[in-house]
Amino acid sequence: MFLNHRWLFSLVCAFAFAACFALIACGKKGDPTLKSYEKPGPPSQVRAVHRESEIILSWNFPRSQEIAIKGFHLLKSTDGDFGEVTLLKGDQRSYIDTRFEINAEYRYKVVAENLKGILSKDSNILVIKPTTPPAPPKNLSFTVLYDSLTLTWDGGGQGIGYNVYKSDKPGGYILTPVNGEPLKELSFKDVFTINKTVFYTIRSVSGNAIPDEGPASMELIVNPAEFVPPAPEELQAVPAQGNVSLIWKESSMTWVRGYKIYRETNEQEGFVSIGETQTPSFLDGEKPVTNRSYRVTALGPAKEVPPAEIRDIMYREPR
Repeated sequence: MFLNHRWLFSLVCAFAFAACFALIACGKKGDPTLKSYEKPGPPSQVRAVHRESEIILSWNFPRSQEIAIKGFHLLKSTDGDFGEVTLLKGDQRSYIDTRFEINAEYRYKVVAENLKGILSKDSNILVIKPTTPPAPPKNLSFTVLYDSLTLTWDGGGQGIGYNVYKSDKPGGYILTPVNGEPLKELSFKDVFTINKTVFYTIRSVSGNAIPDEGPASMELIVNPAEFVPPAPEELQAVPAQGNVSLIWKESSMTWVRGYKIYRETNEQEGFVSIGETQTPSFLDGEKPVTNRSYRVTALGPAKEVPPAEIRDIMYREPR
């Protein structure tokens, strides 16, 4: 009888231990399983731009939560009920809708779906009524002053704003302009880099909360290698005993990196380079044997034409 009680007690303990182990094991696996059934957070800040024949939609969603997302449902309404436009991948944050009419009203919202098929709450509802976009700006030009570049253009009238787009390759513009808000003035100041070619285009914008953006302007290329400095102005020579001082007006082009000086002592040899300077002056200290002529060119990033010239500077013997 005593042995039977001991055997029964051992059996009860074994069952209790097994039950506790099962509960602990289930607890470790239960958290991730339950989490995967949680409702995902909703997308936020749905916004849009009407650009020519496109409505460009975009929204926010945390990148850290992408791993649990199957994708995004984009829904659209024209008269009350929402219908699905498309299901987008979990790493997408934008969509271009081309199926719309000018002056018709549309509503959009975005819903996230996780890997278990559970849908989030709706995003904010975006209401947009696209209108005829304005004409593009004309006569784009630029000026450079030290390390800054200023774009200017002709505008399209009162109530029109402007978005500036920039790229390091022709036609390769992203959806976001370099200016935060549409510009009201007809100019834009940007950083200038002497050793880099950049491309700009500008679009006119009308509307307020949701802009109607017109076609792109002609592309403006800023290629410093093509900058041609003008000839130095007011070149003068001051002969003295045994030398000649050259002076000229400093270039107004702030990207000019210096000046190159050439001298001709006889027509057979022609003009020969005798030095460079970063200031608008040069001293030719070599004792001449005859009269001479000079040329001075400004040095751009890659070019140095045309020259300024002064001829037949009379040689003066030292006393």
